[in-house]
Order: sequence, then structure tokens, then C-alpha cells
Amino acid sequence: MAASGSVFSETLQEITRTKLDELSKRRQSFEAAKAAVLSSVREEEDPVKRLEKLSSGVKKCFAVNWDHRNPKHRNRAASIPHDSRGKHVPLTTELKNLDRFLAQARHDPSVSAKMLSRWENSLVGHLDTQSLKYQYASLYGQLVTEWLSGDRSGSAPAKSSDVDVEMGEDFEDVGTAAKLEARMQWEKMVFEPANVDEGLLKSYLERLFGFRDSDKEKVWDALKSMRTEVRLFEASMLYATQFTQGTLQWAISGLLASGLLSDEKREVLRDFQNNPVILTEIADVLNMRMAALSSWSWGDEVPIEQRRQISGIFNITMHEDLLQAIFLQHIGVKWSVFLKRAFTAFRGAVDAWKPMGKPIPGAVRRRLGYYLGPISTSGCLVSRRGQIYRDHYFMAQLLSHDAQVVGNAEGEEEAEYENRAHKRARASVQQAPRRAAQVMRAAAPALRKVAAPAQQAMSFSMMPSPDSSGSSEAESEDEGDNGPQNPMQRKQRLLHLLSTDILLNTNLNGEITAFHSVFDQWNPLLPHETILGVMEFLGVSETWLAFFRTFLTAPLKFTDDDASVRPRPRRRGTPAAHVLSDCFGETVFFCLDFAINQSTCGQPLWRIHDDIWFWSPDHDVSVTAWKTVREFAAATGTSINEKKTGSVRIAHDPNVSLPLDASLPQGEIRWGFLQLSPLTGRFEIDQTMVDKHIKELQTQLRDKNKSIFGYIQAWNTYAATFFSSNFGKPANCYGVEHVDQMLATHERIQKGVFATPADSATGRPSDDAPVASSVVDYLKKTLERRFQTTDVPDGYFFFPVEMGGLDLKSPFITLLQIRDSVLASPHQLLEDLAKSERRGYEEALQRFQNGDTKRERYALDEPNWQPETRQERDTFIAFEEYVRYREEVDLKMPLQAHHVFGKLMQEPKQQSVELDEARIRAALQQLAGQANLRGITSSWPQMEPYWQWVTMMYGPEIVDRFGGLNIVDSGLLPMGMVSIFREKRVTWQG
Repeated sequence: MAASGSVFSETLQEITRTKLDELSKRRQSFEAAKAAVLSSVREEEDPVKRLEKLSSGVKKCFAVNWDHRNPKHRNRAASIPHDSRGKHVPLTTELKNLDRFLAQARHDPSVSAKMLSRWENSLVGHLDTQSLKYQYASLYGQLVTEWLSGDRSGSAPAKSSDVDVEMGEDFEDVGTAAKLEARMQWEKMVFEPANVDEGLLKSYLERLFGFRDSDKEKVWDALKSMRTEVRLFEASMLYATQFTQGTLQWAISGLLASGLLSDEKREVLRDFQNNPVILTEIADVLNMRMAALSSWSWGDEVPIEQRRQISGIFNITMHEDLLQAIFLQHIGVKWSVFLKRAFTAFRGAVDAWKPMGKPIPGAVRRRLGYYLGPISTSGCLVSRRGQIYRDHYFMAQLLSHDAQVVGNAEGEEEAEYENRAHKRARASVQQAPRRAAQVMRAAAPALRKVAAPAQQAMSFSMMPSPDSSGSSEAESEDEGDNGPQNPMQRKQRLLHLLSTDILLNTNLNGEITAFHSVFDQWNPLLPHETILGVMEFLGVSETWLAFFRTFLTAPLKFTDDDASVRPRPRRRGTPAAHVLSDCFGETVFFCLDFAINQSTCGQPLWRIHDDIWFWSPDHDVSVTAWKTVREFAAATGTSINEKKTGSVRIAHDPNVSLPLDASLPQGEIRWGFLQLSPLTGRFEIDQTMVDKHIKELQTQLRDKNKSIFGYIQAWNTYAATFFSSNFGKPANCYGVEHVDQMLATHERIQKGVFATPADSATGRPSDDAPVASSVVDYLKKTLERRFQTTDVPDGYFFFPVEMGGLDLKSPFITLLQIRDSVLASPHQLLEDLAKSERRGYEEALQRFQNGDTKRERYALDEPNWQPETRQERDTFIAFEEYVRYREEVDLKMPLQAHHVFGKLMQEPKQQSVELDEARIRAALQQLAGQANLRGITSSWPQMEPYWQWVTMMYGPEIVDRFGGLNIVDSGLLPMGMVSIFREKRVTWQG
């Protein structure tokens, strides 16, 4: 199967070479014709005759001909090689008019020499512009060739002569040593069984779900209903036609978006997807395999390899054959969709899942109704939080429907961090690379096979964060609460949630306590006994338990091991990038989510996979929640990563330090490059951590220096996406200060990366890498040194590749487009809320005293209820009582807590720039009808604000130099090969 992808790739490379050869011939032909025309013109002294010769020559160079009276002339023109037939409408019009004007010039002595000179300069300008287009088309071809060569050399093991390093006794390949150390640690985890007390796990589950507990009768009933649904679902999976062309389409789409497959297998799958005959054959085979589910197996062995992520972590990825991958993808998706539906039904069961928010006793409801009239909980702050939780965080790893495809864009990966509270523990760990290097030297022959880097897993960001579709202005303030999001978007929204609730709770309730933790090596360490024990408790049959057990105990063998090494069965953990692994993880975590719900009276655990967050204005509730997490870990045989665990207790007054309960974790709350300040309650960028990644970016860019395209792809992924994602997505809860901090940090990154380029082996300044002030400056100098191309316009780097540009991404543009849309200070909104509540209280008091409230009581459930004493009946409630349930009810004020919540959660919209130049408008019109455009198109309103900015900022120079927005005519570009390469993941060295 892999061969098919290789044949496809080789064919595309051959097409690319042919296209580049044709381009070279066309350029030579055009330049020869241009030189001949200019030479003949220079020999002519008469201005009119010179212009006639030039006009005739330009027609030949561009194959422009409309004179049907001279077929001999037309045929001769058509023989001139060209690539732009029919694309020179402005030039054609100019030449037609010029023929008429020349007729006047032959007879009318009043036609001035200045006018003739202007016409001549215009025609020469057209020739020069086309030469420039050919020059950049040729440069583009050289860059593609360079990229292809770099990819082929990058896939082969490096020769000793290629490494400019002085090999000595003390030489230590830290990157390879770290890789080996990661492998050794992984092998210790997955090939040794977990020590799980299965009796303790069972008793924990029975206690949690109310087995023989009269107080939890409704919970146990909901569990029994779920078990019934499990049996019905298993029966549906026995149908003989599980696999059809339709089901294979979504299964393959899911695989293509996952991180499981190599680039070669991805190419093969795309071929499968477009071939009904092959799909039918695959469906037949997999239906037979499904019918024999009880005898399914992995085979003798499953190859695995290490892949370095951009964060520096090494993932272990399985390489099962494609039919096996499709089979498991289908089963995983079916179980995922079912489990999400079953868990959602459990959450909705009567009196099983406790509702969010403070319960309002009946006596309090009657009292509030007497003083305020009918009250509503619709749209209140608690209901809005609950909606976000249900839509985006409850069982978030599970799929909502079969065809759902979710993934992160390349570079959208969380940076690895370590709490300062645990840094002392690093002393012994820092010796690991040296110990690993010693082992590496002893095993050098075997390790040469793993020196070639593995490509990072593939995933796609399917869609931007959608706008809310609420039915009212207040509801639509909180954008993105409806519709799917990728994992990174959910993480960013979670940070916005915490930041917003810190602002609200410290202002409304005086304080907030929060903790954040990550489970230690969840996927590699998750015990099989825990997975199967929970599944069995939820009603999964022995048939499927046996299948899951076989799936989990795959016989694994590293691709770089020699033939004498026997495959070993996995004893714990789940395979990465498999949907079934997400099913197992979320099923186990369902127990934790429910345990937190029960112990905290309805407050949610905000969780994304194994990343857990909890916060509450009640310090004791947070202590209870953390105790519940610990109990869960003990019962399931899992553990907390102490280095990524921390808590804070933040007061409204930054000068007040509130004590943390000793049972809460003592580390910091961190995510990506952000750390939460316990004094200000703000997430701030850790610049020390950024400095380390600046050095890492320098290292990675040096590895990509052989190819301009490869260099830009690495820059876009690391500098533009990875850094930006880990700085946190701007939102009103952060304020404009956060955007300014991101802008300043991106500026510092560029200055740091290009200030002193160093040789990758010696660490000394490199003669090959030019000192530059920015990435554009670096690329300009590299193009000049490598291809002798000078005076490159800035827009060449930022324009889309479809137009002949290099598609360099600028994080500055995106940030500057939203800066003016962000709240300058979130605190002003909270001050407005405080004033609004005071005004609302005064207005409610006035309505009560005027008798308006009395007339509204008829709509209450108990309209005749009233307080016992005359004084209570006549005296309006205190302000504190009026706002006590501000989060649970609608107080009928123009500005309420849920309005402020929605406003603080808003992500700023990118501001468009205006189309204010006639020449850009005309250049955009020339793009009409041009196929396969991306980014910059003929429709200004439909263009993304980013590309509008690029067009207006860099477009004028491009139009002046190239006569339009196309740097290179589209037909000259080898876009097929470029598209394939752009879909490949960056290979990170380590």
C-alpha cells in the first residue's frame, strides 16, 4: 500500500521537474525575443518607426494578435512560446489604442516626442515586468527543487562526512541521548503491569454510584438505564453490513486528521477515498473481520516509533497496517459516539447529576417573589456556565457524531513547563542525558537507524471559533458557546473562564480558590485493569471486554530494533492517536467528573482529557474537590503529576494574603507560557521560559536552513503558531495589556533568534548564517547569497504561494488587528456592574414601595404568600439579600453578572482595513475567474482581515513591480508538489 503513495509522489515530482524545465525554456525564449526587439529598436532613430517596431515586437513576445487580415503574421506570433495567452487584457487594449495613435503620429506633426517617449517607456515596462515575473517564477522553481532535495536528504541517515563535528571521547549527542532516555522510561512504564487493587476499585465505584444506598437510589437507577443502553448498542454492532462506502468515508477522514499515519499512508488513504471499487473491496474484508470479532488480533507484531513533538516530548506511535487502522477507527468512532450519548443521558437523569449553582430553598424563593415579583433563572450566570460546560467540557474527547473530525493545527501544542516548587528535584534528572549518552555510545550501531527524525503527527484545525447564535443580544455576547471546537480552542476558552471567574468572584464574593493538575503519563500509565474494571461495571459484555483486552495488549516492537528482538505485549497504557484510547480515558474520567459533581454539590470539574481545573469562591469546597481527586487516583491506580500541579487563593484586595489549606497542592498554576499570579489574579507570560524556547527555535531553524520553504514552514509553525497559542488567546478578561505583552514578546523573539546565529555543532557564530534584524531580513540575505536575487519586495514573503509568494505568517498583523477591539480594562466593567446593582436595588425598592411589585405577584406559584410580621411585610430586603443569588436568578437589570460574564469572555474580532487605493481595487478585479486562489481573492468583503491587511500593506509595491497582485502567473507554479509538501508535518530535531 505504501508503494502506491510512493508512486504517486514520484509521479508528482516528475510532473514538477517537467513543469520547471518548460518554465526554463519559456523564460529563455521570452528573453531572447525581448533582447532582439530592444536591439532592433535601439538601431532605429526615427521615434515613430522605433515605436512601431517596439509595438510589433511586444505583440510577438506576448503572442498578442487581433489582426485577422494577416494570417501569416498571426501564425508567426502564435509560435512564440508564452504562458499568458489571454491574460494581458490591459496590454492588449493599450496596443490596440497605440496602433490608432501611431496612425495619427505618422501624419500629425503636433504629436510630441514627449508623448512618443511615454508610450515607448510603457511598452518597455511591460517587457521588464514580464521578465521580472519569469525571474521570480524561476526562483520559485529553484526553491521547490531545493525543498525536494532537502526532503530526500533529510529522510536518509546522515553520513559521517556530513557532520561537521569534532568527535572525541567526551562527545555527547544530547538530542539523541534525550530520545533514548525517553524510550527507556516509556518501556519501563508500558511493559510492566500496574499494581491495581481491583477490589478497592469495585467498592469505590459501588459507593460512588449508590449501590445499596437509599440516598442514591436515583443514581443507581440511572446507572441501570445506562447498562441497558450498552447492551442495545452492542447488539447494533453485530449487523453484517457495518462497513459501507459511506462509513469508510468518515472513518478515513478521521484517520487523515489523526496523528496516527505516516505521510506515505496518508497519500494511499486519499487514493482509497476517491476510488469506489477499492472502498467496496475494503468494506467486504472489514465486514468479514467484524463478523469474527472474537478472534480478532493484531498479528505477530505492531511496529512503533518515536516522534518528537514541537514541545520537545517524544511520542510513541504505532504503525499498524491500513486495513487494521480503518477497522479500529470505525469501532472507536462508534463507541465514542455511543458513550457520549449514554453519559449525557446519565447526566440528564432525574436527581442523578446535581445541578450547578447554589440551591435556592423554597422559603427563599417565596421571599424573593414577595419583594421582587416573579424571578427567572433563564439566562442567568449559572445557566450560562452550565451551557459552556455541557457543550465544550463534558466528555470533550468523545465524538458527537460519526463524521466529526477534530484536531489541532500544526503548532497548536501546549508547551512543557515545570513548577518552580519542584525544580530542586531536577538535579538528578539533569544527569539523565549523560547516562543515556553513555548507553548510546555502547549501542551506536543500532542507534544509527533512529538518528533520522520521525515526522510529527498530522492534525488539522477544522474551523475557527464560531460566533454564538443566541436569541438575544445578552446571550450573543459570549461568543463561541455553540458549535464544535478543537482541543486548543477548548483550552484557550478554559483559561478565559478561569480569568473571568477570578474577576467576578473576587469582586462579588471577595475571593476565589483554584487548583490545576495533570495526571502523570495518563496514556502510557493508565492500568488495563482499571479500564476493563470500569467498562465491566458500566455493563460492557465479556465479548467486547475480550476485544478491548486484545486491543490494549498489542505486541509492540520498535522499528529500529533488529530481527533478534522479540515483540513484547503492552501491559498498561493506551495506544496514542486511537479513538478507542479516548473512549477508555473518558470512561474512566467520567467517574471523576461525577465524583466531583457529588462531593461539591454540583460544581463542575473543568477537564480536557487528563488536564483538570477546579475553582470556587468557597475555599472549603475547593479542599473537598482536591480530596475527591486524590481518592479517585488511589482507587484507579493512577497518579498526579506533582510538577504540573498547583493552587492559588486570591483575594479582592491584592495586599491581603489568604491562607491555603495544607491539603491543597503548593505549586503554581501554569499553562503553556502563562503563569497565574496569586496577587493580581492575572495570567502573565513567563519570559524566562520564552528565552529557553528562543534558543530551541534557533536550533530547529538551523536544521531547516537547507531549504527556504522548509525554513518558512518551521518558522510559521513554531514562531507564529506555537508561541502565539501558548501566550493565550486574547480576550476581554485579559485586557489590552495582554495583547501588548504578546506584541512585545514576539518582537523580542525575532530579535533574539536573529541576533547571533550560531553553528549547530560548535555553538560559535556561523559564517553561513547571516546576521539579520528579522525573519524577512534573514530571508532576503539568504536569497541574495544562495540565488543572487536582490531587491526582493517585502510582499513576496507574505503573499500566498498560489500567487508566487512564500506565505510567511506574521503574528504581529493578527494582534494589531484585534488590539483596538479588546477592553482596555476589565475592571471598569466590574465597576459598572457594582453601580448597576445599586441602581437596580433602588429601582426594585421604588417598585415595592409604589405597589408595582404587589400587582405582579399574581404570576407567582404562591401569590398570596407573605412574611409573618407586619414589619417584614412593609420593609424591603437589604441589599445583601437582594444580590445573594445574583448568579442564580435574573434580577431584571440592564447590566447583570451574566452580561459582564459574557462580555469578559468575548474574544476580540479582527478589524478589517479599508480598500482605499484604486490600483489595488483594479488589481483585485484582475483576479476574477482565477482558480485555486487562497487568502487574497477578487472579493474584498469575503477576504479574511489578515489577508486584507497583507494586501493593503504590501500590495502597492507588488502591483508596481509585477503589474498586478500575481507575482508569478499561476500556470507556471508546480502547485501539486507544493501542496503535498505543505501537508507534511515539520520534522523536529531532538
